[in-house]
Amino acid sequence: MPEQPVAPRRAAPEPAAAEQPAAEQPASEQAATEQAATEQPAAEQPVTEHAAAEQAGTDAARAPADGRRRLLRTLVKPGKGQVIAAVMLFLLGMAGVMQVRANTTDSTYANARREDLVVLLDGLGEQQQRLEREISDLERTRGELQSGANSQRVAREEARQRVDDLSILAGTAPAIGPGIRMRISDPQHKMTPDVLLDAVEEMRDAGAEVIEVNDTARVVASSWFGGQGGRLTVDGQVVSPPYVLEVIGDPHSLEEAARFRGGIVSEITGPRIGGQVQIEQLDSVVVDSLHGPTNNQYARPASPEPTPR
Repeated sequence: MPEQPVAPRRAAPEPAAAEQPAAEQPASEQAATEQAATEQPAAEQPVTEHAAAEQAGTDAARAPADGRRRLLRTLVKPGKGQVIAAVMLFLLGMAGVMQVRANTTDSTYANARREDLVVLLDGLGEQQQRLEREISDLERTRGELQSGANSQRVAREEARQRVDDLSILAGTAPAIGPGIRMRISDPQHKMTPDVLLDAVEEMRDAGAEVIEVNDTARVVASSWFGGQGGRLTVDGQVVSPPYVLEVIGDPHSLEEAARFRGGIVSEITGPRIGGQVQIEQLDSVVVDSLHGPTNNQYARPASPEPTPR
């Protein structure tokens, strides 16, 4: 049987061309939308920067005014912390001022001349040597008393020497020795008891052992000074210018102490008093005025403590 011819298959129909734009339309619109969204900020960017610049200028112009208002408000109504800080700064400033004044006031030796400082050191050295001699004598006496040899004789001599020394200090016995004579002229009668007391204290600081004023008043530990210009008193005795102080001690130390810058000579010859001071060193000064003994009203000798063995 003869084979029948087979008809060729037809290919599947392709999509219509009219349907292709419908499928591609959303992609085109999406691309256009994205491009518009991208271009919109670029167009709006200059506007935003201009607004920011204007805002910054406004803030910069407003800042000084706000700062002045805050400062004025702080000054008118300060806070608690600011008040505390102000008080602390005030106290710190006062402490600094007081310290500066104290340093300025206490400048006697800082402004002193080298010669004055040398004299002061010499006086201290001489005083130290005198004290060392006294210590040596006391130790020697103690050794003699403890040795037992002639202890009674040593005790009597020591007691006699002690009585003589105490009599001179108390002003109940005359005294003689090297020293100075200080003559103080007061033409304007401006000398006061305080100035005379300063002169006595400076002599004592320089190692004076005996002091006499105008050959009549013996100065002792209990002496007092009174009166007014032209009529001063020492222990109730009237002393008139010129005032003459006779002092027993090391002549060189006594004169240098009186002439020390800022000392008694500077005070008397200054404009406040306008007086004159003459100092003479003497090998022998005789002090024969006496200070009458007084009975103590309250003080009594105390029983000595037992000597430890």
